[in-house]
Amino acid sequence: MDKEKLIQALMWISVFVLTIFISAVSIYAGFNNLRKANDYTFLTLGIILIPFIFFFAYKGFGLLMKSIFDKK
Repeated sequence: MDKEKLIQALMWISVFVLTIFISAVSIYAGFNNLRKANDYTFLTLGIILIPFIFFFAYKGFGLLMKSIFDKK
């Protein structure tokens, strides 16, 4: 097991979780603002963050699999 790759994978996964949280809160706030003030700022931010969620998940879980299953 490669500990360097494992640490990097955990960092990518932590950014993945943080991005999920920020995106969910922004989308919720965006729909609230859309209903009350007709403002699209937070909704746009939340939707823009969605592709980054998939990228961070791909990098994090890919490194995790490499650190566990690769032979030296």
